[in-house]
Amino acid sequence: MATVLSLGVHQPTALPYLVQERLLKSEPSPDSYTWQIFTFDNNGGADDDELVCTRTCVVWSKGGVVRKSFRFEVENEPVTRALLTYFTAEQQTAVSSKQAVESPAADHAHHETTSSPRPKRVRKTTKALVVFLRTQAHVYFLSGTSHVIHLPFEVEHASAAPNGLILQRKLQERRRLPASLNFPRVPPNSFISSQPQPWSANSSVQSTFSTASLGSPKQLSLAPTAFLSDLWPAPSGKDDSKGPRLFSLTDPLSEMGLIVAKSKAGYQRRASLKTVCLDPTEELIHVSKSGDFSSIQSPNFEPLILAVTLNRDTSMYTVWRVAYVEQEEPMHYKVGSTTGAATRRRSSFAPGTGTGATTPVVGGQYALRDSFGVPGLGKSMNRPEDDLISEKLDFASSLDPDFEHSGLPRSKSRRVSSLLARADLSTSHERSAFSELAMNQSHHTKRRGESMGSQHNRNSLGQHQTVHNHANVHNSILGTSMNSVLEAPVDTLLEELKAGGDFEGFHNMGLDDDEFEGLRNEIVFSRIESVPMEQSNVRFSTQHKPAESQCKVFTLVAPPCASEDPRKSQIIMCILDSLEKKLLVLTLNTKKNNKISESRAGTRRKASAPKADVIAISWGEVMRAKGVLDACKLIDGDISRILILTESSDGQGELTLQAPWSFLMRIGLPTQLVMSNTRSVGHDATPQKKREGGFNRVLSQGPRALLQLRHPMPGGIVDVLDGEGHLHQIRIRMEPQDPTVRQAIDVCRSVLPGTRGGEAILVAWWTIRRWLEEQECEALDAEWSAFVVVLFAVVIGAQENGEESSNLAPKQRSRGFLRSSSGAQFNDTSWQAMLRYESRSGSQQPSWMMNPAWDWLSDDVTFQDRPSTRENNTSPRKPVSQDSDDSPNFIQRHIALAHSFINSAQGQAAIATSGYLPTAENRSFLTRQNAITDIVMGLHLLCEEDKLSVMSADKLSTGGASLIPILAQICRWVGWDKWVAVYDIVDASLDGIQFDSCKCTRPIGNRGTVPTDLVAKILNIPQPDNPPDVFAWIESCLTSRKLMPYIAIADITASRSMLGHQTTTHVDQWATLTPRTAVFTKFFALLHETSNATDVVEALYEAGANAYFLDTLPEAILIPLRESIISCQAQPSVSWGKELLSLVGREDVNMLFSSEEQRLSSYPSVLAPSHEASRDVRSICSSTTEPEAIGSFDGSAEVDRQSITRLIFKDDRRFNEAAKILNTSTPTVARCEPEPEWSESDLLEAQKEHVQMLATRTLAIPSGRGLLYFSARIPLLTEKFPIGGFNLHCVMRPTNNTVGVDKSAFTEEKVCWAFFHAGVGAGLSISRAARGIDTSWILYNKPQDLSNRHAGFLLALGLNGHLKSVAKWVAFKYLTPKHTMTSIGLLLGLAASYLGTMDSLITRLLSVHVTRMLPPGAAELNLSPLTQTSGIMGIGLLYCNTQHRRMSEIMVSEIEHIDAEGEDEPLRNEGYRLAAGFALGFINLGKGSDLKGLHDMKLTERLLRLAAGSKKVSLVHVLDKATAAATVAIALIFMKSENLALARKIDVPDSMLQYGYVRPDIFLLRTLARHLIMWKEIEALPAWIEKNLPVEYRSKGLLSNVYDLSSQDLPFYNIVTGLLFAIALRYTGSGSFEVRDLLLQQLDEMMRISKLPCPTYDNKLTRTTTRNCLDLLALCAATVMAGTGDLHVFRRLRALHGRDDADTPYGSHLSAHLAIGALFLGGGTYTFGTSNLAIAALIVAFYPLFPSSILDNRSHLQAFRHFWVLAAESRCLVARDLDTNRPVSIPLSITLRSGDQRTAHAPCLLPEFELIGSVKTTSREYWNISLDFENDSRMRQIFVKDQVIWIRRRQAHDASKAVFQSSLQALDSNDDSRSGRDPLRWLLELDAFRMLTRSERALVLGNEQGGLGSGLGTETSPVDVRLILEKATIDSGKRDRLQGLKLLFAWKEEVDRRGGELGWVRGSIIEGLKASVWLLGSQEQG
Repeated sequence: MATVLSLGVHQPTALPYLVQERLLKSEPSPDSYTWQIFTFDNNGGADDDELVCTRTCVVWSKGGVVRKSFRFEVENEPVTRALLTYFTAEQQTAVSSKQAVESPAADHAHHETTSSPRPKRVRKTTKALVVFLRTQAHVYFLSGTSHVIHLPFEVEHASAAPNGLILQRKLQERRRLPASLNFPRVPPNSFISSQPQPWSANSSVQSTFSTASLGSPKQLSLAPTAFLSDLWPAPSGKDDSKGPRLFSLTDPLSEMGLIVAKSKAGYQRRASLKTVCLDPTEELIHVSKSGDFSSIQSPNFEPLILAVTLNRDTSMYTVWRVAYVEQEEPMHYKVGSTTGAATRRRSSFAPGTGTGATTPVVGGQYALRDSFGVPGLGKSMNRPEDDLISEKLDFASSLDPDFEHSGLPRSKSRRVSSLLARADLSTSHERSAFSELAMNQSHHTKRRGESMGSQHNRNSLGQHQTVHNHANVHNSILGTSMNSVLEAPVDTLLEELKAGGDFEGFHNMGLDDDEFEGLRNEIVFSRIESVPMEQSNVRFSTQHKPAESQCKVFTLVAPPCASEDPRKSQIIMCILDSLEKKLLVLTLNTKKNNKISESRAGTRRKASAPKADVIAISWGEVMRAKGVLDACKLIDGDISRILILTESSDGQGELTLQAPWSFLMRIGLPTQLVMSNTRSVGHDATPQKKREGGFNRVLSQGPRALLQLRHPMPGGIVDVLDGEGHLHQIRIRMEPQDPTVRQAIDVCRSVLPGTRGGEAILVAWWTIRRWLEEQECEALDAEWSAFVVVLFAVVIGAQENGEESSNLAPKQRSRGFLRSSSGAQFNDTSWQAMLRYESRSGSQQPSWMMNPAWDWLSDDVTFQDRPSTRENNTSPRKPVSQDSDDSPNFIQRHIALAHSFINSAQGQAAIATSGYLPTAENRSFLTRQNAITDIVMGLHLLCEEDKLSVMSADKLSTGGASLIPILAQICRWVGWDKWVAVYDIVDASLDGIQFDSCKCTRPIGNRGTVPTDLVAKILNIPQPDNPPDVFAWIESCLTSRKLMPYIAIADITASRSMLGHQTTTHVDQWATLTPRTAVFTKFFALLHETSNATDVVEALYEAGANAYFLDTLPEAILIPLRESIISCQAQPSVSWGKELLSLVGREDVNMLFSSEEQRLSSYPSVLAPSHEASRDVRSICSSTTEPEAIGSFDGSAEVDRQSITRLIFKDDRRFNEAAKILNTSTPTVARCEPEPEWSESDLLEAQKEHVQMLATRTLAIPSGRGLLYFSARIPLLTEKFPIGGFNLHCVMRPTNNTVGVDKSAFTEEKVCWAFFHAGVGAGLSISRAARGIDTSWILYNKPQDLSNRHAGFLLALGLNGHLKSVAKWVAFKYLTPKHTMTSIGLLLGLAASYLGTMDSLITRLLSVHVTRMLPPGAAELNLSPLTQTSGIMGIGLLYCNTQHRRMSEIMVSEIEHIDAEGEDEPLRNEGYRLAAGFALGFINLGKGSDLKGLHDMKLTERLLRLAAGSKKVSLVHVLDKATAAATVAIALIFMKSENLALARKIDVPDSMLQYGYVRPDIFLLRTLARHLIMWKEIEALPAWIEKNLPVEYRSKGLLSNVYDLSSQDLPFYNIVTGLLFAIALRYTGSGSFEVRDLLLQQLDEMMRISKLPCPTYDNKLTRTTTRNCLDLLALCAATVMAGTGDLHVFRRLRALHGRDDADTPYGSHLSAHLAIGALFLGGGTYTFGTSNLAIAALIVAFYPLFPSSILDNRSHLQAFRHFWVLAAESRCLVARDLDTNRPVSIPLSITLRSGDQRTAHAPCLLPEFELIGSVKTTSREYWNISLDFENDSRMRQIFVKDQVIWIRRRQAHDASKAVFQSSLQALDSNDDSRSGRDPLRWLLELDAFRMLTRSERALVLGNEQGGLGSGLGTETSPVDVRLILEKATIDSGKRDRLQGLKLLFAWKEEVDRRGGELGWVRGSIIEGLKASVWLLGSQEQG
């Protein structure tokens, strides 16, 4: 015990909350609530979980803050208990061997070398709160989900297990029915027998008699309606105390499991081992946690779990070993079709209970009624005879259909509905049914043939049953199918008949067993040993209380130093009986053994298969203690002790720390205890008074009496209950907080194993720490000072007996001053006192004085007249007691303290005859010698370990605690001259230390006095060889490429161990003390003489090295390792995993498989870092007026998209121009040239007319804007998403006056579709990857009155798939008002989100909006035809590609429907029928060659008759409406089918005479349909176009020969346009320049033709067709170049946008803006695909009949124009810098599967993924990466998701806009950058950088092209290493740095001998260092 600190009065954090909520009274008593604290780690701190439970509430607190409250008033049941536990879910994933290196180093020894994927189990634990009521349990996962479990029994006690819970059932004895008259039973078919019987489950009359209340016997109560059957003896009801009592719950959604017991804790699994249900009298009182024994377990060991039960009948404690069935032996299910996955259902219904939701399966699970509960528990299931058993089971089931093998549990053959599980499952009937079925009382659910023979030959869980192994299972299977009544236990039957019994319905014939059938055996208890309880009296008052409330059990693990054998350890189990005040201490001896595999006949095992290890447990010593009031386990870091509160004579109680491996330590509490808890951060909502300050915050006296110990927590924290009911929280510090002291003590404990070895050092440190506080000694670090005194006392005490006090004892000071934190008084008036106080490690100067800035202090006289520091100074030492400037330094003062301690009572107890230190007088001289030698050697190795880290190598010069001066002093005492010589030159700062080397005399027992320098001779401590040198060892290993001998701590232990060297050095037990030495040991052991750079890097990783390890290595050692890493950096091995790639700085290679985390990080700006303002005040203020700049979406996501777009279009401002064109929020700028004769009024009228036309164009913009910003934004869920409006004003040039429009002409009713498109455009800007688009957010954005904009917004959300996460009931809120536009948007959006799913609810939703879908006789729908059109189209989307016959019939009938005469506005107009045609095509998309069940519909013939057949004259008007629908239906159904016969039929007529009977626009559709069918024949060549033209039009030579407009050419224009449309669809998104040029040539010709004069009506009619063809050709060109932003196409589209004449209709503007948006689709990151769905979506969206006005929907519903979303694909490859997360521009080489290669510059659009073979970067600035899609399908699947590759910059090649460089430029006041002079030249002129080369300067500051060297510049660079080696090594005065140079020189010579070259550090630098060392040596010799 080092210190005891009072933390204040401890109260529940939730107490103020409960009082405020009136759940407790203002000053509640502790009995009104229960308070529990849960700790799941050993870190300590204030983040422990607290649970406070009342009758109706449970409050969870964490970290001193109330987190959540759970109320249960509505349950009408009290809270019985609550606890926290972990539930473990096991998942299985496929992991290839290429990722095997990603596992920890410990797992590398067993990874496979094959490339085939193998399953990997991933166990994920989740913390959960479980609250138990009387009939149900509520499970609340702290991650958010919750479950309700209806309990089949009342839980008496619940314990948190390593996985889930262990439940203890509360026993309720059934009252037995009285024995009465014995009359013969009536036949079962008689009237009497049909009456309810008292013992039947259906009886409501209970005639019972309880033997539990003999004191007050009850009369036999029979109801008045009781009949004769009530007089007969009922079968004796089974007492439920004989059934299973303990159950496990490992998953809230699965069945409970049984807990069975083995008779012995055997470790060889024997088939004959018997398992039975745990005896119900065994009550569970303790289960160990998962981390309780982690210190003695390794990852390859089986988990060690212990449990303790109490049997109050026998008064015995039993210790059990616990194992989960799945962990002990995997279960393999091979019967029938049953899988191994557990049926997830509630445990409320017992097996055999009919629930209405069960599905009986013949041959369900395998062998749960086996005696072990799982198939062959204790035996391996991987045997050849398993197949034979399966065949026997199948054969038996075929003989008897009702056969059900008893080994197959019914839990796998049933599925209980979750609704039923949450229903009335907690009723008494269900629980009683569960209990009866569990005890097999109910036989109606069983067959008699289930018995496997007699009672003693069945595979069940009874108490007297034996077990058959699997070799005999098939012998008994067939017997189960027969009648087994004759095999009943005859002996038992005869005995009952002799006793006057009856058959009693076979209740006692052995046909029932005691197992809970259907529950799997989940946990196995293996008994270790039992020990008597030894209670003094019978406890009648506590017999009904749970046993766990009467006992306290906890376990401790002995430290490794407690045993000399590292394979052995001890587990101390303490059981406290609080009533008897007895403490039982059990010792369990553990030993790590390899698992012995039993060899089985016919079983083959792989020799390389890894074998898990087991921990064998044996019984040890049993100790008992009386008079123990309380006890608990106290943990502080790695130190654990038993804190015991015992009775004392004064009645106050006494606290002691004890452990079997250590010494007793008494604890004294502070005289005053703090009242206010310093660890509590909770907020008291009702403060009563102001907190007092000063000493009023502490109690005037300590606690009067100590009663209990509660709430032990890590960090040595425990609560002490006093007699007044206060809980005082105290902290008992056992582990040092100083890392140096902690490591040094751990080393001492390791090299001196045993109770009187290292543990004695720890106890001595506790004692001296407390002794120093009592002496009030000055110390900057009391822990370090105490440890130094311990070391000095161990050596000095080897000869002293303390008869006289040393004159070095410090003076006692008065106690009137304020004490420091260490308890010492400090004189703040003495300069020397301050220097001594701040010098920690023996140096005469504190660390801050060693800085060159304080050199002026060396001129002071105080530092000039110091005596010499070495032992050759023969002048006598001045007495330390003199008050002068020559006061004793650190070493001298601590020597004096050591003498004083030895002469004190505490010192005598440690070093005298009965002392506990290893050098005490009662130890032999050899023991003392060995102890001093081992301590010095172990601490020296710790110092050598510090040399391997730059963080701890300079402790002396940085003021840290260093062991070097301490070891130097000890070596002087023991006479180790070689060691002293080494320590004297370790650091120049040791030059000022005065060591104790005088020849004064000291008392030596009764032999007089002996000089101090004779101590070594008396002890006769032999001097070891030269001290181990880690630098020399690494040098020898590097030059020889193999492991050279080097002493380790394990070798020290092995030299003293009785077990020898073999058993101790081959374990990693001591690796934590010297981890870096252990890493180098493993590293050199893996090397060999022929190792290359790859082998070196892999060996580094295998040894456990990481980036931090390398960055903190000394520079001389780092250089050889970095050279190997740099050699592998350019081309890392393809088999390396994530960690290994990170080691070489190539995380970019493997980031493709883990890029999800990177996407979640923030997106920085791609703009250059600058100190100049990028926006002025005016621009910032003006942005606030923009509706989309308010901040309703996450700006970082859009900034990232903008950065990618800027890199794509970095050469010009084309994207900005497109965004400007598609902007509707700013006024349009126009020009209206006045005529000479116009007046101002005439000009104003002309401008108004012009503005009216421009307004129509503006209203057509939103459709294109949706394409431009597609999937670019992530909305903020707390803000409403803005939907932009229209600014229809116009700024007229040159007068710059703003002209408005006539608002009456543009009301929302008249331009409703424009606002609808605006909503769609806004919604489509939401990214598909956005999260949180759910019901609440959509309703949050829902306007109070439904609007057109919100209707479009719903459609956009549906097209992006976000409506799939919306509750379907929301649809009714939207559809009830029958708002037409909202109905259109919602129906189409839902259908698009549920594309191809055939969802039944969506089907019903759509059906009620379609007349044809209603049943016959239904009322007509009062819905708009547009809504019904949307419904019919939604059906097609919902049933897309399903070939649904019923829906296909409906669509065909709607196309063929003949309208009744006289209808004013028939529903089935052309737009409706076209939608039906589209729907029919979507339902059978591309299925024309395989129509399956549609052949009898004659679908093709019917559609051809409508599309190309002859027509009746009377029906021409009807059939014309259906022609387009039938044509597109054929095109979609037979797309890419290559059906030449059908293509010829659908093609345009062969004769010109038939052209007059075909509508002109149908020519375009029929041409398109013909070539969509013949997909592979489409060629982008003029010759192909001429070939497919009718013969009569081939002479025209396409469009170049047309010079006038004539209606005779209408078929020609449409046919040519149809051919071009087919070409565009064939090459959609390809970006082919050949196709683009062909389309642009025809587009130019069509633009020319459209501008021809039109004097006649015929000309105007023809121009209308040519304009329609022109619009379609513009879309064709944009479709081919989608996402590329091609300038040639953009120029044409901008010209089309500029049309502002009155003849240009709304549809032409709509198509032009759609084309502009498609050209810049998604900001250049998206394009269109060529799948069947994509082509169909493009045909729907770009249907070649555009609306003539804003409200025109006659031929095509405008909402369909946005279906291009279904064709959009993200194919933009983005290269991101791994260190900055910014997209960068980098060259690419793309290899297609065909072998062709393309070059591109990322970010760019890729070809279709199916065509790509590989992608490779070809950059000189970044490390190149190659993606091979052709050979790695997994890589292709991952890449398709986001198309992001991560790259890392090479060294000395960074962007010129580095953050460091820009910061320096901002600090340069001369602004030399404008004058052409390098602004950083002044920095490079400094001495530190003058010798740097150009490449090295680029690493520091950046060259003309570069910036930082690699990454973020935080890694160690060659420049850093060079500067340290050249500037801070030779003149450093540090031996280890000079040794590093020697190592470096030797390694360089070895590299030169092997012919190697250096790449990280130039060889000339090392040669220069060698020359500098030679010159320095020459100067010293001269």
